[in-house]
This record gives sequence, C-alpha cells and structure tokens, in this order.
Amino acid sequence: MEEIKPPTFLNAATKKKYIQVAQMLMEDGNWKDGDDIALSALFANYQRWIQAERAIKKNKSLTFTTDSNYSQQIPEISIANNAMKSMLSFIKEFGLSPKERKKLKDTLMGDGSSGGDDELNNMIVK
Repeated sequence: MEEIKPPTFLNAATKKKYIQVAQMLMEDGNWKDGDDIALSALFANYQRWIQAERAIKKNKSLTFTTDSNYSQQIPEISIANNAMKSMLSFIKEFGLSPKERKKLKDTLMGDGSSGGDDELNNMIVK
C-alpha cells in the first residue's frame, strides 16, 4: 500500500480523517491515480465547513445590521453552505454516502447487502 500524505494545509483532525478515508478507499481497491487531488479538495471543503459552522455557533446570530440599517446574513453561512455543497459532491463521487456505498456494493457484489460506516455517516449532515 502506498504512503498516504494528506495536504499540509489541513489541520491535524482533518488530516486524520483524510488518512482514514484514503486507507478505506485503498483497502477496497477504489483508489486511482489522481484521487489524492480530489480527496484533498473534499477535505479542504470539510475543514472549511467545520470552521464556518464553529464561527456561526460562536457568533450566536445569523444576521448583522449594516450601516444603512439593512439586515444581512453573516458571511459564514454562505461559506458553510458552499463548502457543504462541494463536500457532498465529492462524497458522492467517492461513493462515501450510505446510498452510494450501497449502490457501489450492489454493483460490485450483486447481492444487495450493504455495510455501515458510522464515522463517514456522521460526516454527512442529516
């Protein structure tokens, strides 16, 4: 198995998740050349989403009032939404959602059974 090197710009917790997912993909035989780039993008968006959600929670308000007395959404909401959309797109591409894993397993095994991965399921906001 090749050495897994997550991007240096990821924080420690996100690097750990990157390694876990990369190892899972390699063990399942689903790792292809170039997947490191797409997986880096997935986890960059994952990290951005987590950071934005923390900022939203810390802010305690979803809006602010501008100088012209206009109520506007805090920027972190757009950041979180965009990161989540991108992240979920990559999750689907890698077959990491429960639905996609079942579809992939059904296609490969032809038996209709599916496995569960609580950690990956928890990455997906329900």
